[in-house]
Amino acid sequence: MIALRKIPLQYLLVILLLHGCAVGKYTPQQKIPPKQLQQDVALLQKTLQQNHPGLHWYAGKATIDSAFTALQLAVKDSLTELAFHNKVAQMVATIECGHTAVRFSKQYINYLMHNRYPMFPLYLLNWENHLYVFKNMHPKDTILTKGMEVVSINQYTARQIIDSLYQFISADANNLYFKAQVISNNFPAWYRLVFGLDSTYQIQFIDTTGAKNRISLKNYVPEKDTTTIHSTTIRSNKAYPLPTKKISSLQLKRSLQLDILHRVAYMHVSSFSGGRLRGFFRRSFSMLQEQNISNLIIDVRGNGGGNVSKSVLLTKYLIQQPFKVADTAVSLHKTMWDKRYIVPWWLYWFPMQWGSVKGADGLFHAKRIENHWYQPKAEKHFNGQIYLLQDGYTFSAAAMFTGTLKGQPNVQIAGTPSGGAYYGNNALFLPHIKLPNSRLRITLPMYRVVLDSARPKNGKGVLPDIWVDPQQHNHLTLPPNALQQVILKIIQQNKKS
Repeated sequence: MIALRKIPLQYLLVILLLHGCAVGKYTPQQKIPPKQLQQDVALLQKTLQQNHPGLHWYAGKATIDSAFTALQLAVKDSLTELAFHNKVAQMVATIECGHTAVRFSKQYINYLMHNRYPMFPLYLLNWENHLYVFKNMHPKDTILTKGMEVVSINQYTARQIIDSLYQFISADANNLYFKAQVISNNFPAWYRLVFGLDSTYQIQFIDTTGAKNRISLKNYVPEKDTTTIHSTTIRSNKAYPLPTKKISSLQLKRSLQLDILHRVAYMHVSSFSGGRLRGFFRRSFSMLQEQNISNLIIDVRGNGGGNVSKSVLLTKYLIQQPFKVADTAVSLHKTMWDKRYIVPWWLYWFPMQWGSVKGADGLFHAKRIENHWYQPKAEKHFNGQIYLLQDGYTFSAAAMFTGTLKGQPNVQIAGTPSGGAYYGNNALFLPHIKLPNSRLRITLPMYRVVLDSARPKNGKGVLPDIWVDPQQHNHLTLPPNALQQVILKIIQQNKKS
């Protein structure tokens, strides 16, 4: 092996240039030969059978075997990466595991990043098999506005479109609230993935009078002489301002606002990864004590999870009794079936070797997770009224957070059922299978986790105490606003007291 430091600079530049050219040659239209596709399918099937801890948890063996057979029959001819991705995604979705998802190759993602446009022009809210306009990318179009219901697109009804998209989305126990939220988060991308792009779209919709109308819309492409910026509102902290740009970017992941007059605090946590959460939680709960806050709203809508230890940390500031992460956490083996195609295998191999013990059931148990009890925080513990806001995209560690606190006397959960299952999931260690020919990546959870064996075993999400539906006014249906509902509830309670 040649040491990099011994390569002359001019040769290194040539190598990098050639590498850049090679990457640039990738085109999404190129097809993968059937023999290579069949090799990828065989590898995927063997790896899932050997290592997936919940392959038959919600879907029986006959269902999974049938899905694999259908996938094998579907790769008799050459396919583009997109076509193969969609067929693999349909198969993987039958497992009904939200952590087992299919991603494109890095080359395809790089292509998408540089070819985002044209795009389907509407962001649509998916609610109970109906589609409502959330944002029209054509700002000059004053006909199709926010809240209007879209009945059909190019002769496909809203229900037909939704059912088609659902086939490609993996969800715990086929959780439709999760799937609906995934589509609502980026409808243009999902529409393009499954239906492709047309030059124009015939949209049938219901206007503000309740009558059906039609409109023709073109794809959205930004003007060449302008720069389109998709802005995100940063929640400011008026009581404790954080003015610098670097810290303001952290506000996208977590923020705290205080209403000292009404003794209400609003905490937003969009992820349990990054965001310097340990220090943020410590400072935040100090502030709540200093200002004598009695009502705390914690918003984990859109929080897809992340670091379980950070979820546990936040729980410790709120819970009233000792708790465990899970009753059981088991893997099928202490290692991966074929480490050549597991990335990064080394990161998880060592903790699985030393952190799991074979039980009487023949499975390997993560004893630290199963046996360790966490204690509530002695200092800065919040004892007031707690409102947790969740939605269909409250998943993984975020659903574990709301599920652990559910039923505590001073806790109410508002919104819709969570996307993450209340009973358990396949999670903890999440390497991915990298298929050698297509280079698709499939997330492979290594542990089957039962959070609480006393909970219902139906696979549903954490159910809210306060159900929040979309607002309807003048034939318009607007997205649900759990925060507004909770604030109104707090105001009413304060008036009574």
